[in-house]
Amino acid sequence: MSVRFPLALAVALLAPLCIATVGIVWVAAGERVGAAPFAGLAPRNSAEAAALGSAGDLLRFLRHGDDPHDVYAVRPDVISSAILRTTTLEAAMWSRQLEMIQLLDREGAIDTGHERRALACLAADLRIEDVVEYLAPEGVGDCEPGRTLEGVVARTRGAGGEP
Repeated sequence: MSVRFPLALAVALLAPLCIATVGIVWVAAGERVGAAPFAGLAPRNSAEAAALGSAGDLLRFLRHGDDPHDVYAVRPDVISSAILRTTTLEAAMWSRQLEMIQLLDREGAIDTGHERRALACLAADLRIEDVVEYLAPEGVGDCEPGRTLEGVVARTRGAGGEP
């Protein structure tokens, strides 16, 4: 009986340590293959969905009334702490996916003319060449480098956000 007690005590003391180790290894292995168990941000509006590259969520928000031209609050971990207020169209640039821009275009969200040009300038500021080419095949030579991006950042500052 004296042998069983130390064995039971050892098991009771080591079990939580073993369970924690297995959990850590599971999370690390999952992240190694591309799954991020704790990184699952669910978008709260169309701007967050666009920035996260979630086409299904983006369409759901648009179908339920989100206007891609309205300015939405986005959490700091969606784009950056410098950009907390953005339109869905602008936020889509941070997905860095041409397909998101094409989706919004097919949905009729991108007006021709000035808006298309401004988005092309933002894509140029962010160095997303395939989006620049899609939005402005003739080029964006008249865009002042950094100006469009600064306008998006300034919106956050004007709303009392960080930087």
